[in-house]
Amino acid sequence: MGDDPKTLDPAQSSDQGSSGVIGMIFEGLLRFSYLGPAGQVEPALARTLPVVKDGNKTYIFHIKKKVFFQDDSAFSKGKGREITAHDFVYSFKRIADPKLLSPNWWMFDGMIVGLNEWREKLKKATAEERQGIWDETIPGLTATDRHSLKLMLTRAYPQLLQILSMTHASVVAREVVTKYGGEIGNHPIGTGAFSLKEWRRGSKIELHQNTTFRKDQYPTIGTDEERKSGLLASAGKEIPFADEVHYSIFKEEQPRWLNFLSGQLDITGIPKDNFADTIGSSGTLKEDMRIKGFRLKKRLSLTTWWIEFNLKDEFLGKHKRVRQALWHAFDRKNALSLLFNNRGQLAGGPITPTLEGGGSINSNPYPFDIEKAKELLKKAGFEDGKGIPEFTFDLRGAGTTNRQLGELLKRDFAKVGVTLKIQGNSFPEALQKMKEAKFQIMLGGWAADYPDPENFLQLYYSENAAPGPNSANFSNKEYDKLYRQIRTERPGPSRKKAIERMNSILQDEAAAIFFYHSMAYTVYRSWLKNMTPHEFLYGTARFWDIDTEEKQKLLK
Repeated sequence: MGDDPKTLDPAQSSDQGSSGVIGMIFEGLLRFSYLGPAGQVEPALARTLPVVKDGNKTYIFHIKKKVFFQDDSAFSKGKGREITAHDFVYSFKRIADPKLLSPNWWMFDGMIVGLNEWREKLKKATAEERQGIWDETIPGLTATDRHSLKLMLTRAYPQLLQILSMTHASVVAREVVTKYGGEIGNHPIGTGAFSLKEWRRGSKIELHQNTTFRKDQYPTIGTDEERKSGLLASAGKEIPFADEVHYSIFKEEQPRWLNFLSGQLDITGIPKDNFADTIGSSGTLKEDMRIKGFRLKKRLSLTTWWIEFNLKDEFLGKHKRVRQALWHAFDRKNALSLLFNNRGQLAGGPITPTLEGGGSINSNPYPFDIEKAKELLKKAGFEDGKGIPEFTFDLRGAGTTNRQLGELLKRDFAKVGVTLKIQGNSFPEALQKMKEAKFQIMLGGWAADYPDPENFLQLYYSENAAPGPNSANFSNKEYDKLYRQIRTERPGPSRKKAIERMNSILQDEAAAIFFYHSMAYTVYRSWLKNMTPHEFLYGTARFWDIDTEEKQKLLK
């Protein structure tokens, strides 16, 4: 990992790095299948997929019995108790509680009967009134018995099962939250295959097998390609295979890469400075690397990066032409080549090309053009940049690439008379600034929580403004109306047209400088078995295994 997770509290997490660790410790009703089509959903703590009634507006989940929270002193005699449907009611209420400021409220906002009204009552409640309101029954969120959960929706919500497969919807215990309070993110207690052994900040996170973990097994079904590549060799075997899983934190790429080459790490990404030595002209792993037991898997991921503007900023929010000019001034193609080895495709919006409406988006609406940028600044009343205040570019964590991106932006913007100052941050600090809208310009990015364009487009819905996922604080009435339409609409011509229009609004408003869609290159050692890159990194390491004999042989 490039930095520490911001938190290991499912309700407070909003980044992929945190979710990867959280998914090892916590579980929800559902999960994304490890093998098979991307985004396929299967039961986790639910016994089966839900019973759906009332025109897709009522969902009944039957929860597995004899599943226990991990042992912790928060419970009687230190022994984790059995989960019930009431724990899910509590966990979903917690996301809705305005006091928590969960960035994941967008998941349920306006969708569960009575939940928004309950949230509004809490907003107005005094400290003395809170507990009574907290314990009120919400019509659309009820435990009908100890192991049955009923959700009643205000309208059809096609993404619900995928939403409930995210780590944010994991079950937590009220006793644990009560005991640890604001420190809950440092004391994760779930039902997952692993529990937290040690977290050494800036160094390592160590997980060990949860001794009370329910019986679970490696997938038995996958695609033909997965079968041919040996990914079903462990089909049906009990998981997890590993006794411990360690996440090493390297804020600089070179130490991480050297640890990988020496066998101290099993899997990593490729630093840009080592790309040419690792990947040949055909885009495959070089033969000398293969002989030494290194392996490569790559794919165009559901991840998009952009230069984010905080539109709450007094200057940036008011001057659309300045934002357009800065897009023209940024040489995206050069930056993608210099900093990222061309590992991606230029983006014209947040939606990746493989999703509905994404393939028809113009990827270059503001081509690199210094003269055009100067012309727009002149029209805005800031000829040669005069009158534009100095902007601050907040780094999204440590690492040389982050800083180099800042330096490129600084150089490009200077060509049109705009001054940029670079401010360092740790990754958690950067996320906090986005949550509190205390930045001007920053690298923004989103890895899809589930494979639907709505998941990207919710990032610019005005009601999701900070501390929600709309950290750009973008607001546009037409966009909001279209978002409400596509959120409940199933794929088809009408929805595709609305999605394309929403993207054109983002382009016209220069809501961000959309940069590129990532091509993911994952390198790993041949002794790491059952590894396949997964779009939704929610605890996938629980399926991995180590061939210790092969490892010893290769490290001699």
